[in-house]
Formats: sequence, structure tokens, C-alpha cells
Amino acid sequence: MALLHEGPRAGATLNAPQRNVPLKVNVLLQSLPLLEAMSVVLLSLVSGMVYDLVNFGHFGEYGRNFGLGVAVAALFSTSAYARGLYLSSEPRSLASQIKEVALIWMAVFLCLSVVALALKVGDMFSRQAVMLFFVTGLGGIIFVRLGAGRLFASLTRSDMLAKPQVVIVTQSDVRVPSSVVQAIEASGCEVCQTITLPAASSEGSLVECMDKLIEYVRRRSVDEIILAVSWADITLIEKITAHLCVVAVPVRLLPDNVVSALLKRPVVNLGGTRAIELQRAPLTAPQLLTKRLFDLVLTTVALPFLLPTLAVVAALIVLESRAPVLFCQRRAGFNGRTFKIYKFRTMTILEDGPVVPQACRGDPRVTRVGRILRRFSIDEIPQLWNVLKGDMSLVGPRPHALAHDSEYSQIISLYPARHKVKPGITGWAQINGWRGATPDVHMMIKRVEHDMWYVNNWSVWLDVKILLLTIPRIWTGRNAV
Repeated sequence: MALLHEGPRAGATLNAPQRNVPLKVNVLLQSLPLLEAMSVVLLSLVSGMVYDLVNFGHFGEYGRNFGLGVAVAALFSTSAYARGLYLSSEPRSLASQIKEVALIWMAVFLCLSVVALALKVGDMFSRQAVMLFFVTGLGGIIFVRLGAGRLFASLTRSDMLAKPQVVIVTQSDVRVPSSVVQAIEASGCEVCQTITLPAASSEGSLVECMDKLIEYVRRRSVDEIILAVSWADITLIEKITAHLCVVAVPVRLLPDNVVSALLKRPVVNLGGTRAIELQRAPLTAPQLLTKRLFDLVLTTVALPFLLPTLAVVAALIVLESRAPVLFCQRRAGFNGRTFKIYKFRTMTILEDGPVVPQACRGDPRVTRVGRILRRFSIDEIPQLWNVLKGDMSLVGPRPHALAHDSEYSQIISLYPARHKVKPGITGWAQINGWRGATPDVHMMIKRVEHDMWYVNNWSVWLDVKILLLTIPRIWTGRNAV
């Protein structure tokens, strides 16, 4: 359990005497697993005794309850240690610890239930007694953890409990940020000394410096040494490590500025090695499959109901202009791949060249039927065929003509990133008012920002929300041209 309390810095020097403090934080932290295990075994016995006393009027056999308590305590302590709930250097809030404890506790009982079922020994234990133990045991662990936290806080404030002592070794041309020191102290440690190596130290001066450090570590009972040196100076790191191998304390290397930025990114396994993930796909394979199934199911269900509408619209277009019903245009899709998009024809021309003027309000190229179709986005319905083919999705960034893609890619740096997912019939930008023509580049920037938010925050429920909100947006006809 992370018990984090700030205390005054020691301000010690290499010649400072060792403080006479009876206990250190690590000693009491190491006793926490034992306290929790004892409480679990005790509550297992008490739960069994209470159940037997209430139902049978006497105490039953202790052996089974004791064995159950030991098994649960062993599994819980092992799992909690693996999750870093005892000697974690990361600050954890009480709520976070309770959540983690509850999840581990439920997993332990689920595991034991499966084992009992497989071995056919479940009849040896009463379900009511086990449930009573489940509730009281979880409450007991939380109580012990809360009480231990308050006890450690009280002991630390009264100077009866010493914090782990840390020495930082750095170079004169490497600045240790104050945030790093604060993070070390926030983890429950105390920086008792900072040693700065000479900028261009010879072998003799380095040996002398290391000898003084080793003497200080032994005399002061230092718990940890932290190196804050450039990772590019591998020779220096190896020399320091070789000198410090004679002391029985951990030596850790802080990342420099370059490495620190990389370590903030996820680390993935690549066979027998590891790599830092500089960029990830916005959707994982299961998410892509989920989105595809979502599109196929809704499109297949909607098409039969839309067929009468499609027939009426096609007839109106033919009656007005006796021209092709559908308009096909090349658009950039997923990963920048080109596909043909299908729309009901709403204009007197069919443009698909290097220059495609955007439609604007009152555009003379738009037919009378086309104005109605564009007003309520009925002209987009044929794109359901693009969804079935896999070129598009129901929800995603709206695809633009290739001429517009080329133009805006040179103006807006994030514009090509819209192609990380399939384009959609409707999208997050459209329901937020960025639908229709974009005569001002600022309007396209806002559309791209909304598209990128969608790419980075995708979920099935977000798609459902966008589809539901699309209906009132279409009905109001806001921004339609």
C-alpha cells in the first residue's frame, strides 16, 4: 500500500552523523501483508463460528474454516503483492486501493469456487457461511488498510518513523528537475544527499568520489541510490555501477529528457524483444470488427424500409431532368485509399476533376428536387451501398472530393489524419454544426478538430449517440446547402 507523507528534507552532508530512528517505512510496510493475512484467517474462523452458533446453537469444526481462511489469505496476499498494493512507489488514493482490493477479493473467491466445484468439495462449506466470510473479510481488509494508513501517517508526523533515505548522483551539466525530487519525496522517500560529479572527471577523481559515496551509504544506512546522468554516457554509467556493486542497496537510473519522453508511451512485446509504441492504430482489431458488424446489421435492417423512398426519389430526379439518377465521385477513404461514393444527383453537372467548387447556399447548379434532397440529406442514402461494400461506415469523418483533400492537406496539418478510420455518412462534426459548405478555412479546421476527437474517442455508444442526434440535426436543416 502506498502510504505517502511529506517530511522535511534531511539536508545532510557526507560527514553528517546517522540519525537514531527506531523504524523505517519499509519495515512497517512489509508487515502489512501479515496483518491482512491474520485478519482474513481470523474472520474466516469468526464467520464459521457465528454461523454455527446461530443455526445449530454450538460452535462447529474449526479446521475447515481455518483452512479456507489460510487459502484465501495466501491467494489474496500473493495477488495483492503482484498488483503492487504493498510496496508500491506510486501514490494511490484510498478509493483506488479499495477498488483494487475488492476486485482481487472477488477474483480469489471466484477462483476457489471453480476449484471447489472441480474437486466436488463444495458441500463441505455452507453457502451462507462463505457469503458471511466474503463480506466480513473484505470489510476487515479495508479496515486494516485504513487503520495502517492512519497509523503510518501519525508515526511519520511525530518523527517516530523514518523515511527511506535516497542519494541522487548527477552530473554538473545535467539538471535534475525539481519535479523529479518532489516525485521521489511524494513516494515516501527522503532525499538526504545530492552528489554532483565533475563535468570532465578523470578516473582518479571518479574513484575518489565513489569511495566517499560508498562510505556515506554505509554510515548513513542509505536505502537507495538514484543516478541522474545522461543515457548517452554509457561508459560513465557502467563505471558508476561497477563501483557501487559493493553496497547492498538498489541503484536506479532516472531517464534523461529524451528517454523520459519516450517512456511515457506504451511498451509492447515483439516476439522476444520489446518496442516503444510511437503511434497506435486508432481502433484495435476487435473494435474494427465490432464497428463493421454494427454497420452491417443496421444497414441491412434499414434498407428494406428505405426502398420505397429510394424509388420515389429516383422517379422525381428522372422526371425533372431525365439525367442519371446517381452521382459518382472519387473520394479518399480509409488510409487514403480512393473509392467511388454514390449519391442521388442534386446538380445539373457531374464534377469530379482537379477543381471542384463547393456547393453554396443558393447555388444555381442545384436542381429544384436537389434542394429538397440536400436540405434533409436524402441524397446521402445511396451511400448505404458504400457501407455494405466496406468503403464507408455509418459514422465517421465525412469524405470530401479529392480536389478538396489535396487543398486542405496543404493548409491543415492534421487533415490527413482523418483517414485513420473509414469515412462516414454522418459524423461528430456534422451533429455539432460543422455540416455543409466550408467557405472559411477556420470552419474546416473546426471540422477536422471534431473528426479527430471522434477518431481518438471512438466507442459503439458514441456511434449510437451520433446516429440518434443526426435525425434532429437533419430535420432542422442547419448548415445544409
